[in-house]
Amino acid sequence: MSGYPKMDVRNEQGVDRATQAFLADAAQKDFSKAVDYFRHSGLLVLDDWKASAHAMRQVAAANLSLARLLEGHVNARQLIKVHAGTSLRERCLAEMDEGLLFGVWGADSDTPVSASGDTLSGAKRFASGLGQVDRAIVSAKTEDGQQLYVIDASDHRRQDGRAWNMSGMRESCSGSFDCEGLHGIRLGKPDIYCVEPHFLGGTWRIAAVTLGGVVGLLERASAELRRRKQDEAEAHLLRLSPIAGQAVSAWAAILRAGEVATGDEGAAQPEAAAVRSLAVRLLSEDIGQATISAVERSIGLSMFDEESQIGCMARDLACYMRQAARDAFSIKVGRALLMGERPLGDWLNG
Repeated sequence: MSGYPKMDVRNEQGVDRATQAFLADAAQKDFSKAVDYFRHSGLLVLDDWKASAHAMRQVAAANLSLARLLEGHVNARQLIKVHAGTSLRERCLAEMDEGLLFGVWGADSDTPVSASGDTLSGAKRFASGLGQVDRAIVSAKTEDGQQLYVIDASDHRRQDGRAWNMSGMRESCSGSFDCEGLHGIRLGKPDIYCVEPHFLGGTWRIAAVTLGGVVGLLERASAELRRRKQDEAEAHLLRLSPIAGQAVSAWAAILRAGEVATGDEGAAQPEAAAVRSLAVRLLSEDIGQATISAVERSIGLSMFDEESQIGCMARDLACYMRQAARDAFSIKVGRALLMGERPLGDWLNG
């Protein structure tokens, strides 16, 4: 792995400061080089949920587009381990061992993806990692219900990055992918994609990435304030310190949500696991929104320069947090915590 930092990613200390700096620099200069590091570092074969959580947060602090691709791969690996038959599971895990990057593409274009047998039609949008992702798990409508398929995502002729024209998360290249006539391998039974705790229950991963973006933005802002010799300015501390404290406190809740969703507790109470994950996903968004606002006030106009790395991080974070169905998730969490059979206080007991 010449030219790449060496590290052991199998534990929560895996993505160290030197690696974060490498990823941040590589993503800015040559995004493919940063993704290539994933292929050789062991990040794509992590099986421990906690090590994955720390890796996603730490990578997000370096670059959110990279973290988006890593989170998608972690999601795909989980779906394959849970739902795939022996042959498909062994094949996919072997490909991951070889460095192939997987993704999960669920959003349909104006022509939704459907399947006749194992042949797909239609297209996906917001397909993150075009040109980087080698295999993708896609959902398709069939006569028997919604079916997951594993597809070859490497055909550049099917990719349209022009459909991704956002002010943030540009490097994620989340454009459209044409599935017309594409062969897919069935993953699991029909309608398993939305089964908890592996659907909404997995939103703890989004919370981990979001919090990593928060940390990355705050660290960049504090470095700039120190450079300006404004590190003792009380106005900045009053704005930023409460958010920093919230970020530190939120991490334990995110880890707890991940522990529940991926373990025996989630299997026993899948809907409760989903609620807990959604709650921390919403919490991380609230912290992220507050972070952007506070950093804008402290850094000022220079943050809006197109070359500003602080501004770029803020735009990426704002874009990443705009996940679908936010209000529906908030209502679901509120009903469970406040109007459900389980008293609110009991949620704090475990």
